Amino acid sequence: MPMPNLVGALPGMDRMTTRMIEKRISDNETATIEELIETSLDMGVEFQACQMTIELMDYDEDDFYNGVTTGVGAATAIQDMAEADIQLLV
Repeated sequence: MPMPNLVGALPGMDRMTTRMIEKRISDNETATIEELIETSLDMGVEFQACQMTIELMDYDEDDFYNGVTTGVGAATAIQDMAEADIQLLV
């Protein structure tokens, strides 16, 4: 197992790395993730959440930001990406 995956598997590492990034963002006076998401939505960026991932990870669709399209299947996402000027798949 590659080292980053091994470290990520340790209990509490997910929360610790999240706090490290949040501190780095704060120290550099960079926009927060929440601010970047809100700004993107205000600018018309469309965020789509994969239905299969929502189900597999047992996410609650009510926890997503307002404006995020949930329950998008692969066929719909591919069609939307084909029609878009820019695509980013994360």
